[in-house]
Amino acid sequence: MKKVNEYTLEFEEVTEDLPVDVVEKTRKSIRSILNCKPEDFAAKYNAYKQAKAEFDEIYEPFKEKLIALHSESPEIPKSVVVGGVKLTYVGPSTRTSIDSKKLKEEEPELAKKFTKTSNVNASVRIEGI
Repeated sequence: MKKVNEYTLEFEEVTEDLPVDVVEKTRKSIRSILNCKPEDFAAKYNAYKQAKAEFDEIYEPFKEKLIALHSESPEIPKSVVVGGVKLTYVGPSTRTSIDSKKLKEEEPELAKKFTKTSNVNASVRIEGI
């Protein structure tokens, strides 16, 4: 049997039973909505991840120092513009939540009574390989 190689969108031999027509339909469908070559998509994703890592090298230490600056000098404005990017300081606060794991363990009927089910929209997860 064959399946689509997730990197190249080309066929490869596999042991699982996927009908060739399903594999071909999937490959064609993905190519039709991709708007670029698979290798270009992968290259742009990898460039994005690299750019994000480079940004984080600058941003994370800056963020820590900006937070410290606000605690030392509370009179400085909460929002500043740096090179066309607006940064807004949000001070510390408290958050109250329910420990649902503990509630389910200790009061399962009560937890069941107040549990609600919500629909979640479809999404696409993307990650490097």
